[in-house]
Amino acid sequence: MSSAAVQSLEALLLDRRLGSTLPGLTPPPRLLPTGIEPFDRVLGGGWRMGTLSELAGRTGTGRTHLLVGTLRQAAAAGQVVALVDALDRFDPASAAGAGLDLERLLWVRGPSILAEQARPAVLDGAIRLAIRAFDLILRAGGFAVVALDLRDVPVRRLQALPAVTWLRLAQVLEGQDTVGLLLADVPLARSARGVSVVCQGEPRWAGTSAQSRRLAGFAPVWTVRSATGIVTSPAGGYGRTSAHG
Repeated sequence: MSSAAVQSLEALLLDRRLGSTLPGLTPPPRLLPTGIEPFDRVLGGGWRMGTLSELAGRTGTGRTHLLVGTLRQAAAAGQVVALVDALDRFDPASAAGAGLDLERLLWVRGPSILAEQARPAVLDGAIRLAIRAFDLILRAGGFAVVALDLRDVPVRRLQALPAVTWLRLAQVLEGQDTVGLLLADVPLARSARGVSVVCQGEPRWAGTSAQSRRLAGFAPVWTVRSATGIVTSPAGGYGRTSAHG
């Protein structure tokens, strides 16, 4: 193939955001730290920008702490962040108390419903609207972090969504200076270069005897899955998690 043809092909691949397929043209990843040093260390420096990643785990495992930390860090750096809250689970007062500048947060608030009591049509409608809002905000650009909070949405409802839903969102993020985050009870999806973080809590006990022994909280354990492998943090992380994590 001639030099001109090679250059033309390279230009076409770059124009279509496929430059990473060319040896020597892959730029170093742009990372957004969370400000939570043990977690950033497990991530390799922070969330990778231009990708869709996810935080999964049950209530009390610290996933919300990681989300708020990510939003707080970006806002403190002067960036604007967004949160699409499908079932109105976000607590702005607690987030502000943790240091998040709410003036730099776009909060898209969904209906306040209990998933187990809501009619299927209402629940499915809330999920669709949240995903649509997430998509629109990503396309608008200008946000350092855009998160979609799907906590408490039944797993069967999420697994019924077409796989193309997440593929489309990942494609929108390609090339952007934005971190896309999914927050759910179980892993859902990620970009090829994104990560899946599963949060778990290891019980921590206080007391010097069997009679005085009591549950003092949970130490977070993070399992990070990516295209390069799996990394599990040692128990302890940043300390105890709350019952609302």
